[in-house]
Amino acid sequence: MQARMKNPALVLQGVNAGIQAMMAPIFQSGIAKTTLDIVGLRVGRMNNCELCIGQAMNAADQDVDMRERLLAVVAWRESDRFTAAERSALFLCEAVTELKARYDSVPDSLWREVEQYYDESSRAALVLFICAMNMFTRINVCTRQTTPNWEQ
Repeated sequence: MQARMKNPALVLQGVNAGIQAMMAPIFQSGIAKTTLDIVGLRVGRMNNCELCIGQAMNAADQDVDMRERLLAVVAWRESDRFTAAERSALFLCEAVTELKARYDSVPDSLWREVEQYYDESSRAALVLFICAMNMFTRINVCTRQTTPNWEQ
């Protein structure tokens, strides 16, 4: 399968810089990179984004433990490889990605659980990250981005 077009974030001038500017504070928010990796992979799997899945697994090639944890994301509910905080982030990830019931898609009980592990700033970063990953996966699937194509 070939990409239908160049990555859209590279086609419109200034978009990639804007994305980079938005993502930087998320990665500097204090949320563990491993948590973001796990959540990002879960969004990629839920949205069938071959590029996202491949990049996550390739990034973990040198870290056997992280690779095993990423492989466990498929069945994370049954796995004992995730902390309580990571599990709450994964539950939030699924609720935000699916949006089954409008404003009730993220029930208060789930939100309270997330609040136990993440302060307001971290919650903001986590929500923004989940939403950004959903945007990225949808762009990649729509345009058939299967390999990284970041050349200008």
